[in-house]
Amino acid sequence: MADERFFLIYQEASDEECLLTIQPYQDEQALAEAINQLQAKQVDEYTIIKGRKMTAKLRLAVELSEAADDE
Repeated sequence: MADERFFLIYQEASDEECLLTIQPYQDEQALAEAINQLQAKQVDEYTIIKGRKMTAKLRLAVELSEAADDE
C-alpha cells in the first residue's frame, strides 16, 4: 500500500516537563535513523505503528494536592 507509513511514538521526561511525540515516517530508512537518534538520547521505550492516515485523541488526567510544609 503506497499510502502506508510508520508512526513512531515516544516520551521524553524531565523534572520540569513531559513530552509525548507522535512522528510519521514515509520509509523504513528514515524510521531507523529516528530510532538511532532516540537511542543516542537514551530513549529506549517507543512504539511503532504501521498504517494509513491516523487520528489521535489525547486524554490526560492530573491529580494535584497541596504539599505539606515540613519546615
